[in-house]
Amino acid sequence: MRKIGSLALVLVMALAMSSCSDANTKTSETKGATEASSSAVAESKDTQAVESKDEGAAEATPDTSDNFVFNYEGVDIVLGSEPTVTLEKLGEAKNTLTVPSCAHDGTDYIYTYTNMSLTVYVATGSETGYISDVLLSSDLVSTPEGLEIGMTPEVARSKYGDPEQETDAMWVYKRGTSELLLTIGSGKIVSIEYMIP
Repeated sequence: MRKIGSLALVLVMALAMSSCSDANTKTSETKGATEASSSAVAESKDTQAVESKDEGAAEATPDTSDNFVFNYEGVDIVLGSEPTVTLEKLGEAKNTLTVPSCAHDGTDYIYTYTNMSLTVYVATGSETGYISDVLLSSDLVSTPEGLEIGMTPEVARSKYGDPEQETDAMWVYKRGTSELLLTIGSGKIVSIEYMIP
């Protein structure tokens, strides 16, 4: 079981690092992820709003009013929201990983649960963060609209309408400041991911 857990952690780490264009210059840390993230998300939005007014300040939490919401075992995960309450409701993750963010200047805290992973992004110089990514990793979970890995893209069209961006390999739906990315392979959905770009 430890070997399987270690292999899963290495796989998540490899996926996180492969999305960076300069992966060779990045380093990762795995210890202290839970403590660091808990500390990082403890500040109030008022403090964050003050920081965002300063020149060169860290990024503010995105507007979440129209964003995608993923429901995992009765817990609503709102893309772009402050993560403290959500992480408490989800309970202890199977694995945690801390890596430099590939998309922004800051750190990603990746929490792996059964059938999905959740990423909290914390900007450099900020003590707060937001939920920046949710990746479904199995067909045992589905979106609130009932979309699962393994279904055809046409099922997605029937549930979400036409995507804002569509290629043979990826469909992108946008809602508020969030996106739903569907990776397509051999006529099936092979990956479902929510993210704040």
